[in-house]
Amino acid sequence: MKYDFTTIMDRTGKDSIAVDQIPFEGVAVKEGFSKLPMWVADMNFPTAPTITEAIIERMQHPAFGYFNLREEYYQSIID
Repeated sequence: MKYDFTTIMDRTGKDSIAVDQIPFEGVAVKEGFSKLPMWVADMNFPTAPTITEAIIERMQHPAFGYFNLREEYYQSIID
C-alpha cells in the first residue's frame, strides 16, 4: 500500500500531549517560536485508512464484552 508520510496533519485541539501541552513544568515556548513535537511514539501522520475502517466496522456491533482472540490476531503480529 502506498502511503503519504509527508503531509503535515494539524493535531491542535485533539488531546495530543506533544502538540497541546509542554509536558515539563516551568517550560514555556518563547514568543515567535512554536513547539516542535519530536516524539517517536506519537507520529504526526494519519492512521492508515484500513485501520480506521476496521475499528468503525467493529464499533457498529452493540456488544463490547470479553472475547477470545482469533487466530488472525496472532497471525497479524507474526506477519
